Amino acid sequence: MKKKVLTVVLMIAMTASLIAGCGGKEKETDGGKMKLTFLDKHPEEEYKGYFEQAIADFEDAHPDVDIEYENISDQAIKEKLSVLAAGGGLPDIFFAWGGECLNRFSRAGRILDLTPYMKDDPEWKDSFLPSFLNSSVYDGKNYAVPYRSSVLYMLYSRQVFADNDLDVPETWDEFIDVCEKLKGNDVTPIAFGNSDKWYTMWYVGQFNANYVDAGTRTSDYNPASGQFADPGYTESIQTFLDLNDEGYLGTNVNSQDYYQVREEFAAGRYGMILDATSQFSFYTDTMGENGYGYFKIPVPNDASGDEASSIVTGGSENYAVSAECKHPDEAVAFLKFMTSKEQALKQTKETGLPNALIGGITEDNSDSVTAAAYETAEDYTAIAEWLDQCVDGNVANTYMASLQEGLDGKTAEDIIADVQKAAKEVAESNK
Repeated sequence: MKKKVLTVVLMIAMTASLIAGCGGKEKETDGGKMKLTFLDKHPEEEYKGYFEQAIADFEDAHPDVDIEYENISDQAIKEKLSVLAAGGGLPDIFFAWGGECLNRFSRAGRILDLTPYMKDDPEWKDSFLPSFLNSSVYDGKNYAVPYRSSVLYMLYSRQVFADNDLDVPETWDEFIDVCEKLKGNDVTPIAFGNSDKWYTMWYVGQFNANYVDAGTRTSDYNPASGQFADPGYTESIQTFLDLNDEGYLGTNVNSQDYYQVREEFAAGRYGMILDATSQFSFYTDTMGENGYGYFKIPVPNDASGDEASSIVTGGSENYAVSAECKHPDEAVAFLKFMTSKEQALKQTKETGLPNALIGGITEDNSDSVTAAAYETAEDYTAIAEWLDQCVDGNVANTYMASLQEGLDGKTAEDIIADVQKAAKEVAESNK
């Protein structure tokens, strides 16, 4: 009899233990708090303090939640995300760049679909710049939220334009006309330096978005299905090479680097430079707010992509929640806190990291040129993430190396053939 009673007691205890272990509100830390792990990438002193304080403020407002914070460098998180994508255990909340970096987790069903939360809180969804929020959409669902943003624009020197009696171009023909006039006046039209190879990807990534529809790009940027057979990819490369062949980028571009030529642009040696809003502070510091302006990158006349005029290259840095998170409601509450208007304004003012909210970049937390550029960005509906982040690393490296050769004479057809070969090898390795 005693043995039967003991057996029943043990069974009840085991059952209770299992129920507690399966519960969505499992108490995981001392003091009965719910634990959330958070992986981020801002260890630099100018950023670290802000994020640590933000976490502390959230914990103060949610005393039943304890956030275990890991904060590592760019390179370290790239390596760690690659391991996690291959099957490692994901933190409850984690940083991810947009494009393929995020899509690989979405495809595998490893991150939480945030669409239901956004349907329940449309004000939260509508607070983001549409282009950046849309960059986290996969198969029609939102899998992350952007907290940092950057958009490509063509910058111009107000002094150089005034000296050469130029108007700011709005169309591709007007843009080419400006280049011709500057070249005719012995001014190199566009500052360009490609010794580190990556700078070509800004141009070609933008032109890919102009020439190739979104569905095709999504398929080709996927390592398992990339083919790059659409003729738009060749047209994109040719459009870029034409700028070089016409002398608009200057000479010996493969022996100069981006940082060198942007200094020279700031000094008035060039008319224009392609750059991102995340770098505008450099130009404001060196040229003053009245020394430079920006305009939307004109769409080539023969571009036929389905978003040709409403898409721009840029970058979103995002927060996602693991699909295996035991406390998804609390994790989403943290995302809402970090991307709230009050917190986003503070982020930009204290760290200089541009947020991704409508009206989130102002002259109070930034400068007048950057604030205006983000207001202009509200017209865009989609972001083409940085090409070297969208595609597999082997494809990106092939793209960059072959484009560098293209600046010395290699044809667009041969360049895309190299990319197609690399993509095929990557796809076969992903079978």
